[in-house]
Amino acid sequence: MTLVWNSEALQALTAFIPVFGAPGFQFARNDSPLRQTGPNSYETVGYDYDPQVIAFWDAAEQAGWLQPFDWMSWSDTDEASTLHYQAGAVEQASPEQLSRLLTKFARAERFGDGAWLAFWDSGLLMRVLQRMEALVGESK
Repeated sequence: MTLVWNSEALQALTAFIPVFGAPGFQFARNDSPLRQTGPNSYETVGYDYDPQVIAFWDAAEQAGWLQPFDWMSWSDTDEASTLHYQAGAVEQASPEQLSRLLTKFARAERFGDGAWLAFWDSGLLMRVLQRMEALVGESK
């Protein structure tokens, strides 16, 4: 995968930093419907994401951040694990690595509801956006 990025591609996503960081912003609502899975058990059916979350993923697609590659295999690599869990790794990530993380979570949501929420709850999404913001500054 070869990612062609520029400041416009970065800014297409960094524009969401103030939106996502606004006081009271709710990435997803807790009023999703429930489906009964057993006599006394239920599971959430989908997540009610804020419209800005949907707009973010649309912008990521349109700006070329979501690239076709074997994201499932990559998710099991040391590189993916380091970026996901090691403090400071995202802050040094290349645009290609950021693209891989974004692609992983965008595609994972299709296989199981809640991948986007996990990306948000872990703080990883905001760290990716902050790294993009730093790259915009480096490109000037």
